[in-house]
Amino acid sequence: MRLPLTIISILIISSAAAFASYEEALRLFDENKNRESLKMIADELDVKKDGDPTSPNYKQRYLAAHNHWKLGNHDFSLQHFQKCMQIRPDSIDPYIDAALMLSDLKKYKDAENYVKKGLEIKKEAMLYFVYGRLAMHFDNNWKAKELLEKAISINPELYPAYNSLGLVLMKLDRVSEANTAFTAALAMNPSSAEIMNNVGYSLMSMGKYDVSVKYFEKASLINPESGVIKANLEYARSKSAK
Repeated sequence: MRLPLTIISILIISSAAAFASYEEALRLFDENKNRESLKMIADELDVKKDGDPTSPNYKQRYLAAHNHWKLGNHDFSLQHFQKCMQIRPDSIDPYIDAALMLSDLKKYKDAENYVKKGLEIKKEAMLYFVYGRLAMHFDNNWKAKELLEKAISINPELYPAYNSLGLVLMKLDRVSEANTAFTAALAMNPSSAEIMNNVGYSLMSMGKYDVSVKYFEKASLINPESGVIKANLEYARSKSAK
C-alpha cells in the first residue's frame, strides 16, 4: 500500500522534529543543564511507544537516565535504564550503565546482578571489566584477575581494564606483571596522572627508585593537587638519594 505524498511529508517532518528535539536535549545534557534536558525529553516522550523498539523512546529514556544520574536521582535513573532494557532487549548498554551507577553507590551485589544479566545477552568486554572491578570490591582478587583478563582478550584497547588488572596484580604481589599491565594502560592513555602514578608505584615497589621518580614527576605535572602523588614522589626521591 502506498501512502499519499501528504502523509509521507508529515512523517518526514515529524521524524526530523523528533531528531532535532533529541539533539537539543543531548546538547543541554552536555552543558550540564540536566533539568532543562529532562523537561525537553518529557515533552516529547510518548510512553505508549515503549513497546516499539524502533521508536525514539529508547534514546530518550537512555538520555533521561543519565540526566537523573547526574542529578543524583538514582531511583528514577534506574527506572529509565530498566525501561530501555524492555524496549531493546538486545542492548547491553543499559545493563553496563546501571551496574556502573550502582557500583558508584556501593550497591555491589545489585550491580553484579545487572552485569550477569547483561552477560546473558552478550559477552561484552565492558561487562567483564565492570564484573572484575566488582570482584575487587569483594576482595576476590583471583576472580578479578580472570575477569579483567577476559575483558582485555575481547577488547585489547580497553585501557581501564589494564590499569585495574595492574592493581589486582599488585595485591597478589605480582609486581613485575603489574608494571607490565600499568605500562600497557599508560601507552593507551599517556595523559592519565593516575596510571602514570601506578607505573611509578610498581617501579618503586621493585626498588627502581630512580626510574619511579621520573614517572611521579610527570604525574605531578598532570595533577599537581594529588597528595598521593606528592607523597610517592617525596618517598621515591628520599630513597633514590641514598
